[in-house]
Amino acid sequence: MKRQLYLLVLPFLFISCEKAMIEKDAAISPIENFESLWNTVDQKYAFFDYKGIDWNEIHNTYRQKINDNMYDEELFFVLANMITELRDGHTNLVSPFNISRYTFQYSSPENFNFRLLKDNYIGWDYNITGPLINAFIERDEKLIGYIYYGSFSSNVSTWHIDYVLSRFHNTDGIILDMRSNGGGNVTNIHTLGSRFADTKRLIYTTALVNGPGHNDFEEPSEVYMAPRGQRQYTKPVMLLTNRGCFSATSFFSTAMKAFPHVIQVGDTTGGGLGAPSGFELPNGWSYRFSVSETLTPNGENFEDGVPPDISVWMDPEHESAGIDDIMERAIEEILQ
Repeated sequence: MKRQLYLLVLPFLFISCEKAMIEKDAAISPIENFESLWNTVDQKYAFFDYKGIDWNEIHNTYRQKINDNMYDEELFFVLANMITELRDGHTNLVSPFNISRYTFQYSSPENFNFRLLKDNYIGWDYNITGPLINAFIERDEKLIGYIYYGSFSSNVSTWHIDYVLSRFHNTDGIILDMRSNGGGNVTNIHTLGSRFADTKRLIYTTALVNGPGHNDFEEPSEVYMAPRGQRQYTKPVMLLTNRGCFSATSFFSTAMKAFPHVIQVGDTTGGGLGAPSGFELPNGWSYRFSVSETLTPNGENFEDGVPPDISVWMDPEHESAGIDDIMERAIEEILQ
């Protein structure tokens, strides 16, 4: 039976507070809220085993911090710290006065400098076609198309990609730059990706948690990508990524590995391949976390980041001299 996963986007609610401390709700105990959050995560979170998280131990650690005389701000702080232990960018706790979030920390450099790109590669008179920045690069008598897509939250229409690909129909290859794309609307994955599909291919499988065990998943659903639209581009495509690529961008990078003419160049993505779903605490606060896992057709789990086919970092000295090492390697691959 095929299934579809839907991402629940939670509204971020901001309310100004005059008091420094928010009074507790006497009708609902902090312990009740704590146990509700812990049990829901225990039953539905997707990556306990993958990340080696001992959720029972975390219960014991944080339960000691809960008491019935806590103010709401104190309770929020404890609950937010507890779900941050999941080390998951799709995890948030939302109250009227604050929103928790997990901040990723990586040793990698940014590996992206858009000013450098404009000064030394694509110029300042590039086209802006919807969300797609596009330009030509000439190197060694060959013509290369360059596309920068900065956010999957910016919708790509079929007209946008038709226009850009029609501009690039005589190029020798395309550089599809998604560095520092933090993700967004997953429907754009297929709108854009299908234009680089040579044939229908299995791109990944998804499965929801559906049992009492931390590794109990339903039967995986297979997700395919096939050519769509008036134009496909099946010459060499260099997909550029860095650690600033999350969520939908990691899904896109995983999908593109199914197509042999697409090569991922740069750094490993930031990850985020679990589909989040939203829930509510007894006191009305909302929260979300990942309830599914995504695997490649070969069964690989890239939740912590999709590795590149060709690993390249920008050398700081080269960057100071106006050279983008990731761009240079992508150009080199097309020129071969």
